[in-house]
Amino acid sequence: MYNFNLFFIFPYLDSLQWAIWNTLQISVTATFLSIIFGVLMALVRLSNYKYLRLCGVFYVEVVRNMPMVVLLYLIFFGLPSFGIVLSGYISGLTALTMNSTAFMTEIFRSGFMAVSKGQFEAARAQGMTNTQLYRFIILPQVFRISYASLGNQIIGVIMGSSIMMIATIEEVTAWMFNTGSINFRYFEVFFVGGLVYFVLCQTVNLVRNALGKIIFKTAAAGGPW
Repeated sequence: MYNFNLFFIFPYLDSLQWAIWNTLQISVTATFLSIIFGVLMALVRLSNYKYLRLCGVFYVEVVRNMPMVVLLYLIFFGLPSFGIVLSGYISGLTALTMNSTAFMTEIFRSGFMAVSKGQFEAARAQGMTNTQLYRFIILPQVFRISYASLGNQIIGVIMGSSIMMIATIEEVTAWMFNTGSINFRYFEVFFVGGLVYFVLCQTVNLVRNALGKIIFKTAAAGGPW
């Protein structure tokens, strides 16, 4: 019978802390970038210019339907064939951001579409510039509508950060495989790794709910459910 014993993990907790820090750093960076690019791509998809919209559709449909690991292989192993060599960190971050951007685009696009056209017309009738229109009228509503979905996507980014292992970055998944290959206690190592991901994702969910109650104070956007 298997002897489950977490004491075998104790000597590797220092390296686990570093792996968790790397996972958090990568996830925060990818989330921040994909939110920015997601808003821009959502505007591209809603553009009045047909070919611009088609470019947005092409990006979203290709990237969203491609496994993230395949995207990373294309960037990390494929681009050097064309003389473009990126570091493991940049390659993994690029793949993670591109994947998340495709989903963020659809999240924000649905948010923009939920805002009635009458509000655009009313704001322009008041003499607002496009910058004022989006800053004070449209984007706050889009953020409110998209808030719950953003939390789910951030959790997806955290779990997706596991692809960084392929790019030789020491994050939580890489720590699991490296530590398991040393002490051969794979069950304990994977159990701890899974627990770390669970805590990280649940923390995001709890923070999202708490911030929603403070910012919006409505059930529609993270308030009392």
